Amino acid sequence: MWLPEPIYKSLPLTYAVIGLAFLLGVLYVGPDAPLGTFYLAMGMVSILAGVTVAAWRMKHANERQKVEADPAQSD
Repeated sequence: MWLPEPIYKSLPLTYAVIGLAFLLGVLYVGPDAPLGTFYLAMGMVSILAGVTVAAWRMKHANERQKVEADPAQSD
């Protein structure tokens, strides 16, 4: 699946903002409310997804740059 570059680059931050919104939702509805546990879980999963995607991109950025810059690899 192809995404435009501005959208692709903003996904980790978007996931984190969505997670923060869910965590704020816990404060709004209260942790004892029926949706409180769901909001808390979705907030943690969203923030974790954002951190995971950002870390994966940083880890593999050097490998992508090396492959793109290496003329011996292009066949």
